[in-house]
Amino acid sequence: MALGPTVLSGVGQQPQTHWDKYKDQRSEPFPDRHLADPILTGAIDLHAHPDPDVYPRQSDAFVIAKLARERGMRGVVLKNHFTETAGLAELVRTYATPDFDVFGAVTLDLPVGGLNAQAIRYMVDVAGHRGRIVWMPTHDSEHEVRYNRETRPFVRVSRHGRLVPEVGQVLAVVAEHDLALATGHVDAEEALQILRAATAAGVKRLIVTHPMFAPQYTWMSIDQMRAAASLGAFIEITGNSIVRDPDAAPRVLAAIRGIGARHFFVATDSGLIGTPNVPDTLALVAQRFREAGIGDADLSVMFRENPAYLVNLPPAGR
Repeated sequence: MALGPTVLSGVGQQPQTHWDKYKDQRSEPFPDRHLADPILTGAIDLHAHPDPDVYPRQSDAFVIAKLARERGMRGVVLKNHFTETAGLAELVRTYATPDFDVFGAVTLDLPVGGLNAQAIRYMVDVAGHRGRIVWMPTHDSEHEVRYNRETRPFVRVSRHGRLVPEVGQVLAVVAEHDLALATGHVDAEEALQILRAATAAGVKRLIVTHPMFAPQYTWMSIDQMRAAASLGAFIEITGNSIVRDPDAAPRVLAAIRGIGARHFFVATDSGLIGTPNVPDTLALVAQRFREAGIGDADLSVMFRENPAYLVNLPPAGR
């Protein structure tokens, strides 16, 4: 089976797709707390999960964008693990929030063919040209599938310690169109390999996908994050993890202090039913960071300036 490159990891009783186990997931929606914070003005969320999806989400893309605009934000990036969202972003911007930046992305998981450069070309050419981020494999990455001991197909980014050739094809298209590249749910060393190769290929906008969230995703040490930052990558802080996990904030704050706020950005990863919405999540994280002594200038870098750069927008006010 060759889906760029896809590997069948055995046949068993477990689901053959990541989302099978979530289809019947049910929980109570989290109410809008209407939280206000100065950081929301001009903030951009690069990681919001909307409905429609293959398992329940908190809100559809129209609601997410309207709420973010109403609370003073500058933009959002709609993410789906299994399909491109540039077309959805164009619909939302056209029919709901024409004065608000809504962008799309593509994640190189199995439904788009894995490491499939053609999927990126399609996203780029979708009407409206709202595609901005390419994620390397996430839920279908070899690392996540193996870590969770699942018996289902996965997408491989390296073999015997070397990146597979398809990674180079992906990087060439990302560089050609000046997109942002996110490392996805690969292991830490694979992420660093991808960043080195991306830099060599001319990719300018680099994201380390939530390396402090959970070990089944990318899990990096401070030294590994510092190495990523030295390559020009911006390290993602997921607000949803800080809101839900009391142990997350100290780990994140230590990384910010050790590496420097200029190398980080805050995204929500909001979308699951039972989690706060996008602006509430950002407000909660800003409050937690202020309590820990993070100043307004560093907050602006992480919530506004770095996200704007990563989606190729000028700094606010220019």
